Amino acid sequence: MVDEKEFNDHLKERLKNPGGIFSEIILGGQDGLVNTLGVVLGILAATTDLRIILAGALAAAFAESISMAAVAYTSKQAEYENYISELNREKEDIEKIPEIEKEEVRRIFKKWGVSSEDTETMVNIISKNRDAWLEIMMAHELEINKVEGEKPLKFALTVGVSALVGSFIPILPLLFIPISYAWLGAIIVSGVSLLIIGYVKTKFTFGNPFRGGVKLMVIGILSAIAGYLIGYLIGGGN
Repeated sequence: MVDEKEFNDHLKERLKNPGGIFSEIILGGQDGLVNTLGVVLGILAATTDLRIILAGALAAAFAESISMAAVAYTSKQAEYENYISELNREKEDIEKIPEIEKEEVRRIFKKWGVSSEDTETMVNIISKNRDAWLEIMMAHELEINKVEGEKPLKFALTVGVSALVGSFIPILPLLFIPISYAWLGAIIVSGVSLLIIGYVKTKFTFGNPFRGGVKLMVIGILSAIAGYLIGYLIGGGN
């Protein structure tokens, strides 16, 4: 038997993992930074008027954050509604066709390589606990993870605020660097930020952190340069 204190300490340590909310922050921050950097470089290629550049960059920053929040909310809400729909359907099937649902549980255990004797024992135990029965059917038959009802709004706020914060990173150099060098400052600050984001992201997931940081930085900068090229062409190469 595992010591209770040891188990609780392990559980607390696992719950410290930033997991979901960290990925949401990365999603919003990275997207906001890259898109706004592209806009900033594009406007800088077309004009040197700081008021126009700031107006365009700020408009892009707020539009991007609102858009990201809206998309995050609707996608997570749809995910939640689908979860509830499938959950209710499983509840109904357990009530109306329990033998078929039991057979589905048997096939799940068979796929795991559980013996026939142990499978019957487990099916009998599980079928007496509706919550456990539902959980197994949702997770292993339908492969749908549990979605909390309050999460869509939380998810949207996290992504939206992160996108706004990320969007301001390429804008800040415009306020402190001469306009003729602002493009370089925006690229350097954004590049370093993407490097750090990629490093931390990989640190918490999988892979070489430095390589992950460099990869994200290169992808982000190349994406933003596309905005610069558009602005350069529209601005007549000024």
